[in-house]
Amino acid sequence: MRLLPLARAALAVLTVAALAFFPLVASGYYLALGISVLSYTVLATAWAMFSGPTRYISLATAAFFGIGAYTVAVLGEKLPWSLVLAVAAVIGVAVALVVGLSTLRLAGIYFVIFSFGLAELVRQVVTWYEANIHRSVGRYIFVDVTQNMIFWQLLALAVLVFLASWLLTRSRLGLALRVIGEDESVARHCGIDDARAKLTVFALSAAFMTLAGAIIAPRWTYIDPVISFNAVTSFETLIMALFGGAARLFGPLLGAVPLVLLFELLGANFPNTFSILLGVVFMLIVYALPNGVVGLVSRDGPRVRTTGIGARLAERCGGFLGRRAPRSAAVAPGLPVLDAKGLRKAFGGLVAVDALDIAVGKGEIVGLIGPNGSGKTTALNLISGASRPDAGEIRLQGRPAERLPAHRIAQLGVARTFQLVRVLGTMSCVENVIAGLAFRSPALWGEQAERSAQALLERVGLAGKQALPAEQLTYVDQKRLELARALALGPELLLLDEWLAGLNPSELADGIALVRSLRDDGLAIVVVEHVMDAIRSLCDRCVVMNAGRKIGDGPPAVVLADPEVVRAYLGDADA
Repeated sequence: MRLLPLARAALAVLTVAALAFFPLVASGYYLALGISVLSYTVLATAWAMFSGPTRYISLATAAFFGIGAYTVAVLGEKLPWSLVLAVAAVIGVAVALVVGLSTLRLAGIYFVIFSFGLAELVRQVVTWYEANIHRSVGRYIFVDVTQNMIFWQLLALAVLVFLASWLLTRSRLGLALRVIGEDESVARHCGIDDARAKLTVFALSAAFMTLAGAIIAPRWTYIDPVISFNAVTSFETLIMALFGGAARLFGPLLGAVPLVLLFELLGANFPNTFSILLGVVFMLIVYALPNGVVGLVSRDGPRVRTTGIGARLAERCGGFLGRRAPRSAAVAPGLPVLDAKGLRKAFGGLVAVDALDIAVGKGEIVGLIGPNGSGKTTALNLISGASRPDAGEIRLQGRPAERLPAHRIAQLGVARTFQLVRVLGTMSCVENVIAGLAFRSPALWGEQAERSAQALLERVGLAGKQALPAEQLTYVDQKRLELARALALGPELLLLDEWLAGLNPSELADGIALVRSLRDDGLAIVVVEHVMDAIRSLCDRCVVMNAGRKIGDGPPAVVLADPEVVRAYLGDADA
């Protein structure tokens, strides 16, 4: 049975209050064990705050933890304790911002390697400084901070990191991270500034890790780079978060408590083989519990919450990400929604698009057709911001857009579907649509977003499937969902990349009727399609491409009868 929000809050307060009494009754060993549990709870929860939703596996924990510890070693006797903690947090955030600006463009194994290298780089820099400037191997820490104070400060930090994570899951920033974790390209075309979102939460996560290192530093009395920047800290944090379940709020806690006890046991009894045993534990967790302990209880992923007190509070605290000024009106009546001239894009020696001109007016459907490999999808990528043109200009209602990133173009009113269907598989249908509503300009959130998402799903024929995970939909329904997500942006220009491909005759007729209704609503639409019946039925004009160049532009009946167009499709012998 689910606990009511007030009951859950009361239970959390009572739990924290009970834990606050622990140092008063615990002996030295058990107090030290409690400190270890709290420190790894903070580290694992801070790690999961960023890496859980984005799926960026970071091994930089030791770097930020060590920065915090060394800040205390250097400034602990010179500044008040509260100021030392503040300085440590600022340094941790500064390093995260500098590193994140260059590394968060990486993904997969490249980010893992770089994050691991960051910890080693920081350790080597500190080692060099200690040996050559400070003329010592390490430093002693003499600050008036008792073990009890360390426990209470870590408990307070744990409460803060849980609160921050809780708010994050209820904010548009948290939704942005989940969409990024599913598909970064889709995220950008939903209007999400992925670089800003990742950098913000990476820095927040680093601040908590740095503070954990700073608070626990007095426990050691003496530290050196090997102790502070120990790579084992990164791996233990990773294992704990994965074991508990990095995608859920209390998953890292469920991993930290048992594994701290296990690692304590292994370290005491098998000190010479601890690293090997750590690797074995990691492999067992990855193979046996890919979704962590929480995955055994619930296979459903975390749900997007746009309503309730938590969501409202989250928006007040950090809802800035999706908030943009409303789009301005068209510069002049009758101006084309899209006016692209001289577009060129080359990949090495291959010129994919060459001197392409294309214009689309309000309430007009333009077919962009041509044989396979003619550059149609590349042209859509240039218009939508997925790629930047080498030459030429793109104007959206008179505003230059050829140098804008994809998320800004999406916020200006350009939405698209993809040649290969791209839905957010582990998220529900309604969450897929909210991903478009939450980051458009102006953004929708809360009950208004829920209602709008339901209405869009009904329009594309997905009524009654709101809660179904997108990965469980049929191929045709996934196409419908992708269109609903595109329409959620409230676009002025809609780019459909073979959206009607693979449909049976009945589905094709329904699809044509739906696209025609969008045109009747005033949308400007570019259709890339190989289904000629759809092109003849839908399009007011056709632009034909071959080998990257435009070879035809006009009404479908005229263009499709052009000898050069026929030759492009059938070859010289059959033209």
